[in-house]
Amino acid sequence: MSRWLIALLLLTGTVLQTAVKPQGLFGSLEIPALNAMMIYIALHADFRRILYAAALAGFLHDSFCPAPLGLAVPFFMMLAVGVNRIRYNIFGDLVITYVLLGLAAAVFETAYYAIVFSLTGLRPVSFGLLAMRLAGGLLAGATIVPLIAVTVFRLCAWIRLRRRRFV
Repeated sequence: MSRWLIALLLLTGTVLQTAVKPQGLFGSLEIPALNAMMIYIALHADFRRILYAAALAGFLHDSFCPAPLGLAVPFFMMLAVGVNRIRYNIFGDLVITYVLLGLAAAVFETAYYAIVFSLTGLRPVSFGLLAMRLAGGLLAGATIVPLIAVTVFRLCAWIRLRRRRFV
């Protein structure tokens, strides 16, 4: 996977995540488009490229988020390295793989931001709001992440088939 493709996927995920209005069904959270792109990249790229992708995803996320710049970079780094470490121990590009990874990413993201926000005092964290966001994150992770990841997988496979080969 080239760096250009990684940058294009992450820019597309950022635009999608920013353009789609947060839904009440998902606990007023943004759709996890960047999480889906990061999971896909971590399953299909080498270690150096996932570090590049994680740093880029963190900065893109923070550019369109009211949180301070650089706050999401450790989250995306841990998500990318964790998924990359287990990529040979899980089923390939099946929908259930992306459902389970989306669920895990939702729990991890909710816990990460709850801990960071409570330690830094940026936002108050209440148990009710945390539970609502966790439930919405689980629902979004189980539906949106597989949808986006499988779409990207099919698109990349289609691009590989349509590529001209000159002899």
